[in-house]
Amino acid sequence: MRAAAAHWVVRLSDPACAPGERAAFEAWRAESFENEAAFEREHAAWERTDRLRVFKPALSKPDADLFAPEEPRRTFDRRSPWTMMAAAAAIIGVIGTGVLSATASTAYATDIGERRVVVLADNSRIELNTDSKVVVRYRNGVREVKLVKGEALFEAAPDARPFVVKARDARIETGSGELSVRLGAENAAVTVRRGAAQIEPDGQGPAKEVRIAAGTAMVYGPHGGHAQPLSDAEIDRALAWRQGAIALNGQSLSQAVAEFNRYNRQKVRIADPSIADLRLAGYFQSTEPQAFVAAVTSAFPVRASAGEDGVIRLARKVG
Repeated sequence: MRAAAAHWVVRLSDPACAPGERAAFEAWRAESFENEAAFEREHAAWERTDRLRVFKPALSKPDADLFAPEEPRRTFDRRSPWTMMAAAAAIIGVIGTGVLSATASTAYATDIGERRVVVLADNSRIELNTDSKVVVRYRNGVREVKLVKGEALFEAAPDARPFVVKARDARIETGSGELSVRLGAENAAVTVRRGAAQIEPDGQGPAKEVRIAAGTAMVYGPHGGHAQPLSDAEIDRALAWRQGAIALNGQSLSQAVAEFNRYNRQKVRIADPSIADLRLAGYFQSTEPQAFVAAVTSAFPVRASAGEDGVIRLARKVG
């Protein structure tokens, strides 16, 4: 599996890689969680060693014989830059992989309506929701992930190093817990599903350090924060996006529309403020706004119309 993952890493890094090969790779990666994990590990290793290309700047793509069987005997010129590079890489590998990873960072992102699972080198998992981005950086004995935008679920693998999520001027630390973080316009919401988390101010975030246990959600921002307990059902509804769904349980129509607009390029607008406070409940596919609109118009005296701009507008039905 590791050999297959390494093969795909090298093929995808070649500018000559054909679209058909990329489609075959996506099919292979989707076969199992283990394939996804193997690829992420090999890709991280490739990115780190790729920095050694400075020793040979003319190299624009992998050597053609990278996967060729080794020759029984091979002689090297000890003065050649490639021999020096190999020796340097071997020394780095022996004295500690942290030398390279101390300054390396990797960004992962999703587009609108896309979800992605990332498996890190230590087996920690990050699930990215729609239109989200994280930057991963392991340094100084800390596994650090910065949530730049959007929403993500973090599952920290057991490790001696703390797992830290930085989001909206706060430092959220856990040992081997599972938590989700969502960024709003001004605030951030943290929900601990398993384990515990320590939320510390890092700038203009929460006013003081707070420790929250499993089954607790906390919303914080420039004006302070508050925590509240959540049932397992409430947490499952909040994380329904992992199954491509939006779970509503008494939210207003305006809140539901805002949620659907996160996942779709086709937007829904409330043209009549008098219907904004209608309350909804149910499960909906996050990438099917038209099905959501059809459900609303069949349950309430609401009509929908689409303009030339493609926006679906909701208003109260007359008569």
